[in-house]
Amino acid sequence: MIDPIRRTRVVPVSEPLPPCWLRRNRTAPDIDGRSKVLLRVGPGGRLRQALVDTVDEATEVVLVASFLLSDEALADALLHASKRGKRVYVLTASGDKLSKYVPDEEGFEKRMVEEHKRLLDRLAGRVLLRSADHFHAKLLVADPQTNPRGWISTANFNKALRESVELGVRLRPETAAAVAGWFSYVFWSEAEHELAGKGRLARVREPPGVPRLPEADDVVVTTREHTTLRAQALRLVEGARRELLVACFGLDASHPVVDAIVAKAKSGVNVTVFTRPRPAVRDAAMRLAEAGATVLAHDKLHAKAIVSEAGAMVMSANLEPNGLDTGFEVGVVLDASGERELRRILAGDWAKRFPWSFAPSANREDHLGEICLADRGLRDGCREVIDEKPVPLPPVTAYDALRLDDAPEPEMRAPQTQEFPRRWRFEWEVRPPRLPKGAKERLREVEREKKGKGGKVKTAKTRVSHDPPVFEHRGQVFVVLRDAAQIERVRAAAAELDARVVLP
Repeated sequence: MIDPIRRTRVVPVSEPLPPCWLRRNRTAPDIDGRSKVLLRVGPGGRLRQALVDTVDEATEVVLVASFLLSDEALADALLHASKRGKRVYVLTASGDKLSKYVPDEEGFEKRMVEEHKRLLDRLAGRVLLRSADHFHAKLLVADPQTNPRGWISTANFNKALRESVELGVRLRPETAAAVAGWFSYVFWSEAEHELAGKGRLARVREPPGVPRLPEADDVVVTTREHTTLRAQALRLVEGARRELLVACFGLDASHPVVDAIVAKAKSGVNVTVFTRPRPAVRDAAMRLAEAGATVLAHDKLHAKAIVSEAGAMVMSANLEPNGLDTGFEVGVVLDASGERELRRILAGDWAKRFPWSFAPSANREDHLGEICLADRGLRDGCREVIDEKPVPLPPVTAYDALRLDDAPEPEMRAPQTQEFPRRWRFEWEVRPPRLPKGAKERLREVEREKKGKGGKVKTAKTRVSHDPPVFEHRGQVFVVLRDAAQIERVRAAAAELDARVVLP
């Protein structure tokens, strides 16, 4: 008779997206590349194999430093070197530091720490291993006195050598010798504990003397007494005139080096920063993006490097106090060819292929698809920007059954949702009103003739229903529509009586 009608209202969302990472490419492993000097972690495993080969080719000594150490292939190579009579020295972080630091800052699971500890048990009695809370450098050098060669790595010597986005630099002989010198200095002067057996650490005694500091302009460090790595990072940033490229896992929004990068972006330098989409870098990413820098990210980035017109450097340190101001970190300044190669990687491959771009407050109309909330990260912050989100609303009852289109709209309140729609599509049904319960029929009085005794015709008054029926309830008058054929009659009656049309 009178069917409900469907109503829709589309409401655009003017509110911008919260600070987030916008999906721009699919997440894919990095590529190995063809360079013999600057290696990347990719499916081919070239950097990992290069480290193993360097250990296998050692004839006297192997020096290894890694915040985390659990790669089985490298461990096998170190044990084999020890069995061949080669001296193996290892620097790593202390177990207490790993337990506190890794789950929150390095993105590794707790099992990575357990694997690290199990590997140290394998090395016990075979290598001379020392540790301290502040050790974070990643390096490997062989035969520093007779035939120095080796690597600076941004990757920890664990699963990062297979899965992360990392860089490794093949060292020239003189550079390898200088890196070995800094290893020796820290090994003897700053180590706190020594591996004395499986699961046993002994406190390190005072060294008989302080090793001589190496002299090499292309090797910069952070130690308890030195911050040449920080000075070099500032020099490279402040030397940028047209372009500045920075890759770093950790970014402290208030650190002077980050301040300098922000200042360069504000001055008009083309600044691109590569990092990992995680809550810890949110504030720095906000500052950088608002200053005009492009901030890109990869799910597995852990590399640290800086390139500008003033030169280029690959390093183990994050742009944070625990790295540039304290700790044991190593960086190597690249030559001209290394600088060109690093710029090609960052400005070319990474700028094109990285999956995420940071946006402080993106317009929803400018992005469709996946985002990652900056304050949540990849574990629980992935959301979707969708074109339109339907929102079912409770039905609305019209005032009059013959005027459904005049029914007022319901309250349109956007629901809580994991998605970010560009538009809300509110949908509801308008239903014709029904005769209220308790309504009393209004009857009309009519005269009818009837025969009395003796056949005499008499006139009598009686009360009958209106046609169409009319009812009253709480001071309102209702005309009841029972048949679609009566619509015009019902409409006329309602107009005459100032009544509402309802269904039975």
